[in-house]
Amino acid sequence: MTYQKASLVVTQSTQLNNAEWQPNIGPMPRHFGSLCGRPLFFLACLLLTGCAEPPISQWNAATQAIEDARRSGAENYAIERLTEAETAYRNVKQELDQQGVRMPLFRNYDPATTMLLEVLNDATQAKMEAIANKQESKANAEVALAFARHQLQDVRALLAEASIPATDPKELDHLIRAFHDTETLLTDIESIMTQEHFIDVMTTSHSVESFATRMHEQIISVRQLAATRHVS
Repeated sequence: MTYQKASLVVTQSTQLNNAEWQPNIGPMPRHFGSLCGRPLFFLACLLLTGCAEPPISQWNAATQAIEDARRSGAENYAIERLTEAETAYRNVKQELDQQGVRMPLFRNYDPATTMLLEVLNDATQAKMEAIANKQESKANAEVALAFARHQLQDVRALLAEASIPATDPKELDHLIRAFHDTETLLTDIESIMTQEHFIDVMTTSHSVESFATRMHEQIISVRQLAATRHVS
């Protein structure tokens, strides 16, 4: 009887102890989920805040500077500086394209930003050089055109002199036609001048000067030959 009671007590004690020990599988703390999600949240923030932004404003400024340089005549009056700016501009485009295919976290637009500053500087210099060179070319073109006009006036005076001895009609007709052709060329130059193609004006004016000089020499030669024939 005593043994049975003792056994019953031990069994009940064991059951009680087993019932009291349970793994802690109750509900998790409310903040446990937020703690687990924080690394992902921090990573998302890093991806968003750490992503470099492309230098859009600097790109637009460089683009505008190149357009301004072109409108100022840099293609004709500052071609070397403009070429440098446009070459650097294309290099920036390649750099931006390379950064664009990278993961946002690993994009670095600092080199492109620095390059765009160089493009802006070169384009601005091209514009300034173009304006200065254009003004200088205009002044030189005006001088060349005035000299060409003066040369043709001298030729016209020689042809119009009444004291010119009788010359070979064919030779005289050839000189007159050449003179009229040169006058037409001079008129074309004046039209080009109004279009501000000053380099073309200088080049063509020098050609007119050369034609006028040769005609001047030919007229004198024809007159001398005619005078010799007249005397003989």
